Amino acid sequence: MKKTNAKELNEQYRKCPTQEQEFEIEGRKYIVVSHYAGEKDLDEVVYRNAYDQAMKELLRA
Repeated sequence: MKKTNAKELNEQYRKCPTQEQEFEIEGRKYIVVSHYAGEKDLDEVVYRNAYDQAMKELLRA
């Protein structure tokens, strides 16, 4: 399976709607650009993120 680099992904999804948000974490600014390609199951993504976060918190304790 070929890995896709950031330039190729940008070209592939350039016509998709985007949202840009700026965050500041510990004095550093980060800009996150979300591309809405409609290829993921939102329920699955939210579940996976919640599960991963819960596991990280459990393993730290």
